[in-house]
Amino acid sequence: MDNQQPASAATGPQGVLLALSGDDAAILRALDAPGSGLKVVRRCADAAELLSAAMAGLATLAVVDTAFDELDRTILDRLLRAGVLGVLLTPDAERERWAATGWPLESVASPPAAVRTRLQAIARGLEEPRRPSASVPTASGSAPRAGSTDLWAEFEAAAAPGPPPLPAATGTADTAGSEGRPRGGLLVVWGPQGAPGRSTVAAALAAGLSGSTILVDADIQAPCLTQLLGLPEDSSALATAARLASRGRLDTESLDRILIPISADRRLLTGLGRPGRWRELPPAAMPEVWEQCRRAAAWTVVDVAGGPVDDAVDDFTLEPGRGAMTADLLRNADVAVIVGAGDPIGVRRLLQLMDDPEGQMRPAGRVEVVVNRVRASAAGPSPQRAVREALARFGGVEEVTVLPEDAATADRCLMEGRSVLEAAPASPLGRALADLVDRIDPRSEAAARAGRAARGARLRRLTTLLGSDRQRPPSARKAAAPKATGTGPTVTLSTAEAAAPAPPPPPPPPPDAAAATSTSARNRGGRHRA
Repeated sequence: MDNQQPASAATGPQGVLLALSGDDAAILRALDAPGSGLKVVRRCADAAELLSAAMAGLATLAVVDTAFDELDRTILDRLLRAGVLGVLLTPDAERERWAATGWPLESVASPPAAVRTRLQAIARGLEEPRRPSASVPTASGSAPRAGSTDLWAEFEAAAAPGPPPLPAATGTADTAGSEGRPRGGLLVVWGPQGAPGRSTVAAALAAGLSGSTILVDADIQAPCLTQLLGLPEDSSALATAARLASRGRLDTESLDRILIPISADRRLLTGLGRPGRWRELPPAAMPEVWEQCRRAAAWTVVDVAGGPVDDAVDDFTLEPGRGAMTADLLRNADVAVIVGAGDPIGVRRLLQLMDDPEGQMRPAGRVEVVVNRVRASAAGPSPQRAVREALARFGGVEEVTVLPEDAATADRCLMEGRSVLEAAPASPLGRALADLVDRIDPRSEAAARAGRAARGARLRRLTTLLGSDRQRPPSARKAAAPKATGTGPTVTLSTAEAAAPAPPPPPPPPPDAAAATSTSARNRGGRHRA
C-alpha cells in the first residue's frame, strides 16, 4: 500500500513548456490558474533547452511562438518525435507560412485565455497537431511489409492495368494545390550504388518532358549536375531553399530567384558542395521545397543518391538518418525511375536494391526500370535480350527500358555541357531516352522530335556534300560523276577514284620486237648453234 500513488497525483495537471520570445507573464498566469489542469514546468531560454526538456520527458505540452530563438520546422518536427504537442503562436501575416507544419496555430495577439482553451483541447485529445504527410516515421524504417510481398509483385500489379493518369500539371481539381494553383509532377531518379548513369538520365528527362521542368540535384553523396551541364560551381541553391522552407519563408518568388536557368523552360536547383552537408536538408523542411517546385513547373526531376535508404531515427538525438530525404521522395513521388548498369554486377545490384528484405523501402508511385550502358562486350552477343531475360527470370520484371552503350555521344554531351536529348537526340542513346520520356509522359512526343532531328541531320549532311560539289570546277564534277555507256554493267566509282586523273597509256613496242622475240625463241630451242 505504501508504494501506491495517490489518485490526485495520477490525475494531476499536465506539464507545459513555454518558449516565448517576449513577455510570457500573462500566459504563465493563465496556464497556472487553479482548475486549468495545466502547469508550466519550464520557461525555456533557447531552442536547445526546449529540446532538452522535451527529450527528458518533463512535459507533453508546449506553447511556442515563431520568433523564439530562430525557430524552424526542424525543431517543431523533433518536438513531435519527442511526444510534445502544443500551440504555435504566429503573426497573422505569417499564418499561411506556418500552416504546413501541422501545429495548431494561434495569433500572437490572442488573449491568454484563448491560448489556454486551445491547449486544454489538445490535452484532452480533442485536437491534435496535423503531422505533415511527408514526415519521416518515428520508428526505424517504414511500415512493415504485409506477408511475403516484395517490390516486384507490387510493381507487376501496378504496371498490369497500364500507366496511371499523367501527374503533370493540368489545372484540374485533383492536381490543384492549397492555393488553387495546378501542381506539377514529381519524378525521382534512384538506383543502386556506383555510377550507372543516374545523373545523365535525370538531365535527359528534364530536357525531354513536356512543359517547364525543374531539375534538382539532391544527391547527398556525389552531386554532379553542375559539372554535367557545364555551369560554374556556386553555392547550394537546394540548401538555401531548405533554410527558407524551415522558417516558413519559401514562396514562388524566392524560389525563382535561386533557380539557375538552363534553357527557355528548364531550370536547375543546385545541390550540396560536399557530402558532409547532408544535415542542411532537414526532412521536416524538404516537403515544402518539393511543393513549391510542383507549383512552379510542370515537372520536377530530382536526382538522388544511389544505394539502400537508411531513414532510421536516432533514438537518442531524435535526428533522422541521412537517407530520410530520399525515403520521403520515394514515398511521395509520382514516378520513380530506377537506373541500373547493363552488366552482370549492375543487374545483380539492381535486383538486390528492389528486393531488399531489410530496407523495407518501396516507391509509392509508378516505377520505371532502366538499364543503362548495355553492351555486347559485357552481356553477350545479344545484350538487350540477355538483360531483359535476366530481369524477367530473376526479378519478374517484364517492362524495362534498355539504353545502349554510346560512350562517344555521352562524352560529347559532357564536353558541350548539354543533356543527350539536347545535343544528340538522333543518336542511339538519344532515341532510347526519347522512348523513355514518352513512356512517362506521352504528351512530350520526344521520340517524334528525335526522329525529326535525325532527318534534319541527314539533310544537312546531304546539303553539305552538294554544296561542296558545286564549288568544284566543271571538269572535276564531270570526272567525279562519270556516266556509263553501252550495254555492259555499270561501274560505280567513288569520288576519289572519279576525280583521279587517268593513267598514261603504255609506250608502243619497238618495231623489231616481234623479230627479237622469234630469234630468242629459236635460240632457246637449240637450233642455229654456233
